[in-house]
Amino acid sequence: MSEDPAVQNENQEATSALPVISPAKRKQLQKTFELGMQKHNQKNYDYATELLLACACADPGNAGYVQGLLNHLKDKYEKSKGKGHPMAFLKLMGPKGAMKKAKAKKDWCAVMEAGYKGLVWNPWDFNVLKAMVEAAQELALTDVPLLLLKMALEGNPKDININRFCGTKLEELDRINDAYQCWRRVSEMKPGDPETEAVLSRLTIARTIKETGYTAAPTKSATAKVTAKDASGATMEMTHEQFLEEQIKQNPRNVSTYIELADIHIQVEHFDKAEDVLTRGVKNCGPGDGMQDKLEDVQIRRMRQKMSKVDRASDEWKRLRLEMNETELGIWKNRCERYPNNLGFKYDLGLRYQMKGDNDEAIKQFQISKKEPRRAGLSCLALGQCFQAIKQYSLAMANYQEAIEKIPDRDADNRKKAYYLAGKLSIALNEYDKANEFLAKLADIDFSYKDVSELLAKVEAQRNSEG
Repeated sequence: MSEDPAVQNENQEATSALPVISPAKRKQLQKTFELGMQKHNQKNYDYATELLLACACADPGNAGYVQGLLNHLKDKYEKSKGKGHPMAFLKLMGPKGAMKKAKAKKDWCAVMEAGYKGLVWNPWDFNVLKAMVEAAQELALTDVPLLLLKMALEGNPKDININRFCGTKLEELDRINDAYQCWRRVSEMKPGDPETEAVLSRLTIARTIKETGYTAAPTKSATAKVTAKDASGATMEMTHEQFLEEQIKQNPRNVSTYIELADIHIQVEHFDKAEDVLTRGVKNCGPGDGMQDKLEDVQIRRMRQKMSKVDRASDEWKRLRLEMNETELGIWKNRCERYPNNLGFKYDLGLRYQMKGDNDEAIKQFQISKKEPRRAGLSCLALGQCFQAIKQYSLAMANYQEAIEKIPDRDADNRKKAYYLAGKLSIALNEYDKANEFLAKLADIDFSYKDVSELLAKVEAQRNSEG
């Protein structure tokens, strides 16, 4: 006989609630926690782990217990460089499996318990922390998910996916400034991404509202009417743009106001006005908080807009193209200086040197960006072209071959380009067997690619004549 639906709902709610802890039990847990911290201070880490884990599992919503456990585990695995126990991958299989089953049943406390047991092996494991944050939110916790999100960011602060997730969750928890910082890092790692720009714009508005108490209709129109106070304290009606300019006059060091005003102009492609606003912002607030990055992005978009209005066949377009490349070259130089650890920016700088025809400088940048796994294949492809341009043919061929190996199948266009350039260079070097190998593989992928069929015929004819 099937269970009554009302009973099913009651049971489901029961699994979603935090455990009820009696005063006696809470007192005992506190003693256990204090003993655990004592053992931690004595560097008796294994025993401390056992005690602190028991407290967190018994009372998963107690931020003090969670903080104590996480701090302990960070100290315990301090020398692991964010990887936890050497066998963490295997040790985590059980807890992760238990979390998955508990999540399917919507047993959020069980998810938390299994998660704590997983963190014992690697407190920075993002997949565990991610599932725990979601479970903690289902349990209506606020402090605990913040601790877990902080741990995730400490584990890999330069990871785009981690920053996206943490930014989203921090916004849900009304930690607007923290969410903004996460998305700003995403913007630094992936400049010009439309989704990121949209989120940053929304968060900028939210920061302004928190700081000024200003509320208006949900619009970013410069002409939208709002009611606000001017510098004298008098209430008056003004446009959204006027309100933000007034805010800048009253507090010229508020970064978020400049960014919000710039976004209003960017939305309607008034890039000259946006550039003016951001230039003032950098002057008054400095280049931090993504201000300089945003100014540079606007400068590029303004120049592209200008070029789009000119005939591509004209001398004016060619002049603007050269000016654009010089501007971008300067921007990417500055970004490489500001973010020396972002190897992706080295690739972008290399491209500008390559477009300028400065192959020696381009090679230096591409050889650095080649160390970034996501840019390795493209960097090798660009290196092949640069070495070929300076007649270092053996180095060019080696890089084309490496590009073929490292460019993923999903990037079909660049993979085909690598085969094509390797094939053409082989022909120029009279290495017809190699040329046939590269071009045949390209033809197998896309027989209509450029003149590959003609090149194959040429190679075959040459091989037959030599045979």
